Amino acid sequence: MRLLEPMEYDMSEIDEVKEFLGYLKIIFALVLATTIGMIGWLVQNYKKAEPILVYADILLILSLFVVLFLVNRKIISDIKRLRGL
Repeated sequence: MRLLEPMEYDMSEIDEVKEFLGYLKIIFALVLATTIGMIGWLVQNYKKAEPILVYADILLILSLFVVLFLVNRKIISDIKRLRGL
């Protein structure tokens, strides 16, 4: 066996789902932080910013809410899937 040779691991399905859940939690946290930042910008700048920027910010916030909803649903379904394993 060589040191730089890739090792093959047999990852169980439970471990695979747990790793994917960790990945989804990171995505959820990043999207949530971005959404909060965009809302903060909107609250501070809606009067003085160009209207196109305000509309773009609102559209982005709504889009991020959809992403949060979808990621949350996937996390919940994977947790339910873990219960069955």
